[in-house]
Amino acid sequence: TFMPLNEPNFDGSYVLDYGDVLEIQITEQRISSDKYEIKRDGSIQLKEIGKISIAGLSLEEAGELIKSRVKDVFTGTEAFISLINVRDIQVVVTGNAFNPGIYSLSGNSNVFYALSMAGGLSEDGSYRQIEHIRNNKVIDSIDLYSIFIRGYANFKNRLQSGDIILVKPRLNIVNAISGVKRPGLYEMKDGESYSDLISYANGLHSNANLDFIKIQSIEKGKSVSNTFKSAKELYKVKIKHNDNLIIDEFKLMTVKLNGAIRFPGTYITPLNMPLSQLIEQAGGYQNNAYPFGGFLNNETAMK
Repeated sequence: TFMPLNEPNFDGSYVLDYGDVLEIQITEQRISSDKYEIKRDGSIQLKEIGKISIAGLSLEEAGELIKSRVKDVFTGTEAFISLINVRDIQVVVTGNAFNPGIYSLSGNSNVFYALSMAGGLSEDGSYRQIEHIRNNKVIDSIDLYSIFIRGYANFKNRLQSGDIILVKPRLNIVNAISGVKRPGLYEMKDGESYSDLISYANGLHSNANLDFIKIQSIEKGKSVSNTFKSAKELYKVKIKHNDNLIIDEFKLMTVKLNGAIRFPGTYITPLNMPLSQLIEQAGGYQNNAYPFGGFLNNETAMK
């Protein structure tokens, strides 16, 4: 489920605000424990100590401040601070999201969680340009490829009430058709190269034939093809929207050798490789082999 969960966050960098609830234990000859919800003015009122303003401070900073105030008033005591409930916030997901609108989330949420609540991106939404806006200023720009492809998440800022998440229109779409490990459509930023595209596609396939590379483009309503004889030439080409990348692949087949062969087993060979050559690579016949009694079983023979 993507329903908001009001779970406490024990990360010391969490920034406190109105609605968060702290539990403060003070140890003397006995242990006293009380819960304190941060008020609208950003403060909590501790018994016999007074008001302490902690909104806007991180959990770690607030903990140090509270401990210091407790020690000033009560000699020989120690305070332990826990975040036991986090506030709810309201954010706006807009632009090319699947379900744009206003969403209520946990105060511990980030941009990725908010996008999940909104159903992800629309067909025209960009995975590469998602803006986190606060007070009419862009405070962060998120590239989801860093998460989905590189496994690297760097959400610099947690969400706050009133934040806006803007999903911008998608950028250049390029189709890696063959010669790569993960063919498919990829969204490319301006300035990125075919080297970046191949990296997003998990690299070159082991069967890739770099002596034949072709790019199909659409120019003035017509299909135009350009061929290249090396990856270096390809990497110098500027990527355009709706390009198709075609890298030739060596055709291979799988053959299983059994019987009186020196090294029987399953072999991957080039397409149309002579059977005699394959047997030779497998060590040839054993001394007791009868070469004229071989049996070939394949789909072509069965027809």
